[in-house]
Amino acid sequence: MTLKTFWAHRKQNGWLIVELALICFLSYFFIDNAVVVGYDTYFCRADGEFEKEHLLVGRIGITQASEDFFAPAYAVRDHVRSMPEVESVCLTKYFVSDNYQNYDKLDVCAETDTVTDLTPVFHHYYVLGEHYFETLGLKAVEGSPSVETLSEWCPNDSVIISRSLAIALFGTDQAVGRRIVRQNKKHGDEWLHQTVAGVIEDVKVVANQRYFYSIYIPSEFPDNTPHMLIRLKPNADPKAFVAKYGEMNTWIREGNGVLTGLKTYNDYKKSSSVLNDTTVIMTLIGAFLFIFMLNVVIGTLGTYWLQIRKRTEDIGIMRSFGAKRRDVFGMIWKEAALLTLIASIIGQLLWLQIALKWGLADGSVDVMTGRETDWVAQFWLHFLVICVVQYLLMLGIVTLGILIPSLIAMYRKPVNALRHE
Repeated sequence: MTLKTFWAHRKQNGWLIVELALICFLSYFFIDNAVVVGYDTYFCRADGEFEKEHLLVGRIGITQASEDFFAPAYAVRDHVRSMPEVESVCLTKYFVSDNYQNYDKLDVCAETDTVTDLTPVFHHYYVLGEHYFETLGLKAVEGSPSVETLSEWCPNDSVIISRSLAIALFGTDQAVGRRIVRQNKKHGDEWLHQTVAGVIEDVKVVANQRYFYSIYIPSEFPDNTPHMLIRLKPNADPKAFVAKYGEMNTWIREGNGVLTGLKTYNDYKKSSSVLNDTTVIMTLIGAFLFIFMLNVVIGTLGTYWLQIRKRTEDIGIMRSFGAKRRDVFGMIWKEAALLTLIASIIGQLLWLQIALKWGLADGSVDVMTGRETDWVAQFWLHFLVICVVQYLLMLGIVTLGILIPSLIAMYRKPVNALRHE
């Protein structure tokens, strides 16, 4: 019955299919980004994703110069470390998930006779002896030295890599002792041959993006004041700690050093100027999607309003022969669902041609992010999931579009409906 009715109004439905197919094609990008960002941000967690509630961030200030430039920083660090609420403290210039624009993106490959199959990698620099990994809350993979060990020890010509990078280079996360070739930061044409000292679980550099290949390299402190990372004990109250020591008149001071700008990690991220912050990206995508979908709803409503008005006489005949209102609505809705399905398939197939043209189906991804480790990396599964989500969303919009005009037509008296034409 639905197919028969659909075919009987094929001319009107043809224009609707074209309109909805174009909408599906154009909306795929927004829906895809909204679903991926929402999934990566709120649902997908790497094994090494660190606990952020008890992590605080501050910056060391120096009130008076001293012979040892970092002596004031060390004094403040030792004072904070002795506080009863504190579990671990770390001094560092940058840290994982801080402003990713500060990272060096150089090439790495497994050691072979020739330098081939280069992989762009984010380089993180940390200071040995500063409890970097355990303060952040990162974890080592099974078979690797513990994070406590890796924070204190890394042999000469050795580095620590993330789990996803180990798998990309060697096909396994058991990469301790394996050799890599790494591009020298200071000399782009120079290559360093180094040994993997440990493997760290994946963690997102930016919350709303996928996992970056990462390499951790021991280094000296830079010639400026570092950040201080503080991990509180599980029973400590982070907000109370910040309220107590975060104001200028209650800053933690020791010798010529002072801990300024103390914030919880989450508040620090919110106040940072990283354009890829989760809230900003989600807000922008949500705003564009809302405006786009609002136009779609209004356009669909107008189109279906005109179409159903043209079929008022048919509805009146059905009602005069005893058809119930739900039967009439069911007929209109089934036809609309079929029309939306056809239009969605056409729009999605058009977008698929672009995806194939870009090589997305071959597993290639953004060279800055490396290969993803979740379902998004599986192109066909990802494509089908987004298609289903898009169809359900479009079906909801179409249902809203037919709801008001169909209710008006259904509640019109059969006699009046027959006189409509």
